[in-house]
Parts: sequence; C-alpha cells; structure tokens
Amino acid sequence: MTRPRHLRTRAAQLAVILAATGVLSAVTAGPAHAADGLSCRYTPSGWSGGFSADLTIFNNTANTINGWTAVWNFRDPTQVTVTWNGTITQSTPFDATARNMAFNAQLRPGASAALGWVATAVATDIPAQILVNGTPCPLI
Repeated sequence: MTRPRHLRTRAAQLAVILAATGVLSAVTAGPAHAADGLSCRYTPSGWSGGFSADLTIFNNTANTINGWTAVWNFRDPTQVTVTWNGTITQSTPFDATARNMAFNAQLRPGASAALGWVATAVATDIPAQILVNGTPCPLI
C-alpha cells in the first residue's frame, strides 16, 4: 500500500528535522559498540605537579592478540617517571608509547591487560585518542 503524497512529504520533512537535531542519527545508528574490537579505559589520578594513571586494554574480539603497543599524546608536557606492568617510552614530552611485558603480552578473547605509571606534568587529562597496534581504541 502506497502512502498518500502529503504523508510521504511530511515524513521526509520530519526526517530532515530529526537528522538536523541529531535525534534521527541516535535512533537509526544506535550507540557505538566497543565489543567489535578493542576498547580502552584510561584512569588518571592527579595532584599538584603530577599524576598517576592506569590504562586497561580490553580484547572484545574473537581473536587472541599476541603483543600490544599503545600510543597516545599528552596535551601538556609530561614526563613519565615510573611504570608498572609495561614500559613507556617518550621521544617528546607530548607523546607516549606503551608496550606489554612478557607476562601480559597475550590477550585472549574477553581478556584485558593493564599498565600504570606516575608522571610529572602541569595538568592531568585523558588523551583524545589512543591507538593500540595502530588501531583507534575507543575509551570506555
């Protein structure tokens, strides 16, 4: 059964309005689904002149990951001074590259690995993006 033309036009107008306000995209696209790949949790705890942070990488895939490298940028100059459950190197005060240790290199499906560090910095922020093995890792 075909709808009358005036109802199709009204439906199209409503769709345009809903899309412009973001309501339609939320209804049709649904929420981002971290279970399709990796997801990350970045948990900082700051104090004057520095912070500590933990990064947990979750494997939501059906495949085992053998070795991981996480890369991100700090907004302010930061110097990582102590790490645990991984290593972090910096070529500038704004970047960080974290690598697994032998004991947490393998991430089976459903597993996670966490590393932590202490750093000196003027601010504590959550990175805008973290790449794990070259792929964006959505923050949860």
